[in-house]
Amino acid sequence: MKIIELEIQNIRGIKQLKFKPDGKNFLIYGPNGSGKSAVVDAIDFLLTGQISRLTGEGTGNITLKEHGPHIEHQPDEAIVRGKIKLHGLEEPVEIIRCMKAPNKLEFDDSIRPYLDPVIELAKRGQFVLTRKQILNFITAQPASRADAIQTLLNIQEIEIIRKKLVKIRNKFDKDLKAEKKYLNSSKGAINATTQAESFDEETILEFINQNRALLNGDPVSNLISSKLKEGIPTHAFMPATEENAINLIEKDIQNLFNVISDQNQRKFVALDEELRHLINNIKQEPELIKDLDRLKLTELGLRLLDEAGNCPLCNAVWDKGELEDKFKQRIELSKQTKKIMNNVEEISNKLMEDVNKTISSIEKIILLSEIPEMKSEIKHYQEWYSRLEELRNLLSDAINKYIESQFSQEMIQKMLAPDNIAESLQNILSIKKKKGSKTSPEQYAWDNLTRLEEDLKIYENAQKKILLAKINFEKADLLSNSFQQAKDNILIKLYEEIRDRFVELYKILHGNDETNFTAKIEPEKAGLNMEVDFHGYGTHPPHALHSEGHQDSMGICLYLTLAEKVNANLIDLVILDDVVMSIDAEHRRGICNILKECFPNNQFFITTHDKTWTNQMKFERVVEPKEIIEFYNWNLSTGPLYIDFEVDIWEPIERDLEKNDVSSAASRLRRGLEQFFGSACNDLCIPVTYKLNGRYDLGDFLLPAMKEYSLFIKKTKASARSWSNEELLNSIENLDSTRVPIYRRTQAEQWAINANVHYNNWANFSVNDLRPVVEAFQDLCLLFLCPSCGGMIYLAKQNFKPVNVRCNCGSVNWNLTKKP
Repeated sequence: MKIIELEIQNIRGIKQLKFKPDGKNFLIYGPNGSGKSAVVDAIDFLLTGQISRLTGEGTGNITLKEHGPHIEHQPDEAIVRGKIKLHGLEEPVEIIRCMKAPNKLEFDDSIRPYLDPVIELAKRGQFVLTRKQILNFITAQPASRADAIQTLLNIQEIEIIRKKLVKIRNKFDKDLKAEKKYLNSSKGAINATTQAESFDEETILEFINQNRALLNGDPVSNLISSKLKEGIPTHAFMPATEENAINLIEKDIQNLFNVISDQNQRKFVALDEELRHLINNIKQEPELIKDLDRLKLTELGLRLLDEAGNCPLCNAVWDKGELEDKFKQRIELSKQTKKIMNNVEEISNKLMEDVNKTISSIEKIILLSEIPEMKSEIKHYQEWYSRLEELRNLLSDAINKYIESQFSQEMIQKMLAPDNIAESLQNILSIKKKKGSKTSPEQYAWDNLTRLEEDLKIYENAQKKILLAKINFEKADLLSNSFQQAKDNILIKLYEEIRDRFVELYKILHGNDETNFTAKIEPEKAGLNMEVDFHGYGTHPPHALHSEGHQDSMGICLYLTLAEKVNANLIDLVILDDVVMSIDAEHRRGICNILKECFPNNQFFITTHDKTWTNQMKFERVVEPKEIIEFYNWNLSTGPLYIDFEVDIWEPIERDLEKNDVSSAASRLRRGLEQFFGSACNDLCIPVTYKLNGRYDLGDFLLPAMKEYSLFIKKTKASARSWSNEELLNSIENLDSTRVPIYRRTQAEQWAINANVHYNNWANFSVNDLRPVVEAFQDLCLLFLCPSCGGMIYLAKQNFKPVNVRCNCGSVNWNLTKKP
C-alpha cells in the first residue's frame, strides 16, 4: 500500500490540506509546532481509526473524540480522505474516515479482500516510527522490548500461551510445595511423638510395637494407621487430651529441651555452615544454576517416558530406548551438578526434619493456652512457631532463599528459640504437674498410640496428595519448559534473521567506523535481550556506552528491519516522524543511502525540523523537488502555511527568464546555490568562515567549495600516479580539463575585484547577461554530483583522516592517499 493522494480536514492542528505524493517519498519540513505531526496523526487515523499519540501511558483523560478534531470543529467535520495503491489492484482506490464514526472506514466493498489485510496490519502501528518507538526498541527493559517487537511481528500470541503455561506450572509448583510442607509437617509430628531423630519407618514400627506390648497386643509389620490398635481392647482406657495427658506433655517439653541442648546446637551450626558454603559456591557460578534447571528438565523427561520410549511432550516417535539413552547421557554429564544439588537437598532436609519436629511439639504446647496459668507463657511459643514457619519456607527453596534470610547462625544454632526458653519450659511443666498426676504405663502407651494414630492418618493423606501434586507439577513443568525451548528455537532463528539485517544496515549507515560491528538479539524467557558491539570491546546494552545519536541510528535500523519483515507485499508506507535529531550530519547521509538503496520499493513519509537533514535528502535524491513542502507560520485559524521546495532550480529559473523576470530568476538562482553549496561544504568537510550570527550567504560557501574541489582533484592525481592507477588518472585529468573552463565561466573568482559580476548585481543583469551565468553554475553544480546516481559527492574519513571522495553508489571513488 502506498499513498497517492491525501486530503485532511480539521484534524488536530490542520484545517485544510491536500497533497499528492503519488506513491513517492514525501518530506514535510518545518519548525516545531508547525503542524508536521498532525499530518502523521491524520494518516494514522485514516488507517487505524485512532491516533496513537493520544493513547498509552501519560495520556490521562485525552480522548479521540475531544482532542482529535481541530479545536474549533466538531467530530463530524474532522475527515481524512486518501487515495491509495493496493497490491493486486491496477487503479488507486479511495478510503475515507470521519471522527464522528472512527471505527467505520468508507470504501467500495469490492476491494475488501485487498484492503482488510492492510488495515489489520496497520492497526499494529508498525508504519510509524517516532523517537518514542526508538526508545521502546533500544533502551527499554528486555520485557518491554519483547512486547513492542512481538506486537510488531504479530507473535504476541506465543507469549500469551507461554505466560498461561507458566501460570499453570507455577500453580502446580505452589500446590506441590504446599503438599511437601504438609507431608514434612506430618513427619515432624510423628518424630515428635516417637522422639526419633529423623523419620524412619523401622524406628516408628519399633515404637508402635513397644507400646502395643504394654497393652498385650501382637507386633505389627506395616506402618498403617488403622492397624495401630488392632486387637487391643479399648474400654479400659480414657481418651487422651492435651489437658490431661501429662506424660505426653512431658515428652513434648523434653523434645524442646533436646532442641536447645549443646549437642543439637553443635549439629545445627555444622549443618548451617555447610549449607551456606554450598549455596555461596552455587551463587558464584551462574552456569551451575542453568545446569541445575536443565538437569531438572531432563530428569522430568526421563521419568515421564512411556513404555514405547517416545517423547512425553510431543509424542514424537523415537526408536525404543534411544531417547531414554540421551536423557541418561545428559544426566551422566551433570553428575557434579547433581551431587551438589543432592548435598543441598540432603542438608536442607536434615534441618527441615528438626524444624518440623520442633513445630509439632510447640503446637502441642500452644494448645495449653486454654489453661489460665499458661496464657502468659504461651506467647513466647507463638513467636517461636512463627519464626520456624519462616525458616521452613526458606529451607523449601534453600538455593534461592536461605542465605538471603535475616536469621543469623547464632539464631539457627538455637533453632530460633527465644531467650530464657528453658526457664519457660520448666514453668509449664510445673504448672501442668500441679494440675494432675502421671498416668499408668498402660494409659501412657494407649495415649502414645492414639496420638500416633492421628499423626499417621495425616501422613497417609499427605502421601496421597503429594503423589498427585507431583504428577501434575512434573507434567506442567515439562510442558512449560519444552514450550519455552521450542519457542526459543523458533524465535532464535527469527531474531537471527532480524539481527543479521540490522547489522547490515548499521554497517552501511556508519561506514568505515563500524566495519566489525556485531550484535546479539536473543529471547530470554519473557524478555528480549539486545547487546551491541562497542569498537571491539565486547557487546553491551545499546545505551551502556553508545551515544544518543548511535542509539537513535540503531533504532532506525532495527525498525526498518522489522518493518521490512512485517510489511512485505502489504504496506509499503513507512513514516519517520522527526527521528534523526540526535544523529550527526555525517551519518544522516548514511540514512539517505539506506532509504534509497536498501528500500527502493518503499514509500517514506518523513517529517523534520532540521534544515541540514532536509537539504541532505534533497541533494541525495531521497525525495524529488515536488515531493517536499515546508510548513511555516502555523496559527489556530488557518493551520500551517506551506510552500513547495525547489531543489531542481533550473527549470523554474528558465521560466522566469522566458518571462523576462530577471529579478525572480536571480533570487531563485542565489537561494538555490546557497542551499546547494552549503550542503556541498557540509558533505565534503570544507572549512567555512564561522559567523556567530549564523547568517551565511553564497560567497561564504561557493569560493571555499571551488577551492577545496580543486585540491581534491590535485590530491587524487598525485595518489593515482603513486599507485600507477592509469584509469583513475585519465578520468581525473579529463574532469579537471572540464573544471577549469567551468570555473572561468562562473566568474566567481573575479567577485572580489569586479563588483559588476558579483551575485549581488545579478538582479540588474539583462536576460542575455544572466542566462550564461545560470548555465555556468548549472555545470558547476554537476561537478559536485555523481553522474551515475545523481547524489552529492562526499568526503570519507578513517580515524578522522580523509581517505577518499566518493558517492553513495560508488561510481565516484577518488583515492586521496598516496602510496607509501
